[in-house]
Amino acid sequence: IKLKTGPNCETVKCKARLCARGDLQFDSEFDLEIYLKLPQGYEPPPGKTTKLLCSLYGLKQAQSVFHSLFESWLLRYGFTAIGGDRVTFLLRCGTSVVLLSIYVDDGIAATNDEKLYRQFLADLSKDFKLSDQGK
Repeated sequence: IKLKTGPNCETVKCKARLCARGDLQFDSEFDLEIYLKLPQGYEPPPGKTTKLLCSLYGLKQAQSVFHSLFESWLLRYGFTAIGGDRVTFLLRCGTSVVLLSIYVDDGIAATNDEKLYRQFLADLSKDFKLSDQGK
């Protein structure tokens, strides 16, 4: 908690950061209204509430929020969804293809064009933190 004080040492602003393990944060805007129960020992000013502004890993809604964000990125990139469950996507560039299947925040890909795949990963890494476990 950070306190900003005025000239007479009165608190004029109070900032707090709620952190669900720093390595597991999922920072994405979403259109849901979720209000937080404040940590023990902190009381908001009368009439104030605490609204969550972005999704966090571990929220019930996090998987859906991430999937929507990731799917919209893939569609803008040129992938098309295969099947009704919208977890498998296909990118075609001439005779080259990248086939991608995702589950929550994990994915597996197959391609017949290593250069296209590497370019896709480079572009994807501009917007998402990646860990490429493929060989």
